[in-house]
Amino acid sequence: MIKIFKILGLLISSTILTSCGGGSKKNPENQSNSNNSVDICKCLTEPGDSQWAIENKDACDDAISKEIGVENWEKVNFSKEPELNRKWDQLVKKCTGSNEVKTGIEEIDSKSELVKEIGTSYGYIWESINIESQLYTTLAFDGLVFRITVYSMNGKTNSEDFTTMMDLSGKWNAIDNQNAEGVYEQNNVVVNWIFDENYSSLTNNKGVVFNRVKVK
Repeated sequence: MIKIFKILGLLISSTILTSCGGGSKKNPENQSNSNNSVDICKCLTEPGDSQWAIENKDACDDAISKEIGVENWEKVNFSKEPELNRKWDQLVKKCTGSNEVKTGIEEIDSKSELVKEIGTSYGYIWESINIESQLYTTLAFDGLVFRITVYSMNGKTNSEDFTTMMDLSGKWNAIDNQNAEGVYEQNNVVVNWIFDENYSSLTNNKGVVFNRVKVK
């Protein structure tokens, strides 16, 4: 297949999808192919170095872009476009029967079961609200890293009025499809999370419960 690598995460520099089949410039021969109809699923499953894939590179790029609804799919930062990310997943699932796309990065692929349910590239963050302590905490999983930010609510209900108290980040790993752990970069402290069955909430090793929130 054309080796399409979908790099997850807002904080990863290579979040733009790229085709390893080659980015050859259009020439009269393959430009004519781009004007013909092409089997979009074959574009996703044909070996990138095959003669067909090489000759139909431009046509495949056009077909994929049209299917997703963008001018050039290779220039889209899918980690910041949840709706386009969803359309991409639908296309892959339609053509391959699976919505698990291998990124080519083992660390991400090893936790693919969790990424689509918890990651910011799919439009999810996590929040915890402690009215008694006046603390509002957000947790985000961005590709290979996680980030937790704690705010003082200052007796307010509008997040714009909150004050940042702590902002920590680090790398995380999936233990299985319900458990994950991370290590804070700032102090090497380990944190663990347990997700409920439908991934609507998680509990960390200090017993703090976070609820999953869908964001645009």
